[in-house]
Amino acid sequence: MSSLNPMQDGLGFEQMLSEAFKVGLDLPPDTDVTTLAFGRHRHWDSLGHMSLVITLEQTFGVSLGEEDVLEIDSYATAAAVLKSKDHAGP
Repeated sequence: MSSLNPMQDGLGFEQMLSEAFKVGLDLPPDTDVTTLAFGRHRHWDSLGHMSLVITLEQTFGVSLGEEDVLEIDSYATAAAVLKSKDHAGP
């Protein structure tokens, strides 16, 4: 498992999000995370969800509130929540 530096040079938003999912959910590097949804992958259970949330917060330098945490149930909703925080870039 690799570690993430929140300010990795050269990584765009999608790459950072993809890496955060792989690290937070302890997934193999070749996993297509764009299709993941909560409860539909053995690594994305309630414990995996908390690990993912912590990784997302560290990677993007944001604090996710309870509503945000509950809203994140797929890769797409995670992207939307993070973009709404205006820390995700373009």
